Amino acid sequence: MIYMFTLENTEGFSQKTLDKMNAEVKERLKKYDPKSKDYKKKRVEIEEEIFDNYCSDSFSPSMKF
Repeated sequence: MIYMFTLENTEGFSQKTLDKMNAEVKERLKKYDPKSKDYKKKRVEIEEEIFDNYCSDSFSPSMKF
């Protein structure tokens, strides 16, 4: 398995969270043929979407009064 998200290429995520993110990417990629010409593009799109989702869920700002 190719690890899309690692401690080396991300910041602020635990290994447990990175494992969840990678598992989600792997699961969503199952419906695409790895030999298709669009596979790499799809993988990047999925990775970016998952990364953005985890960033907004994990690092959402809050205001304290």
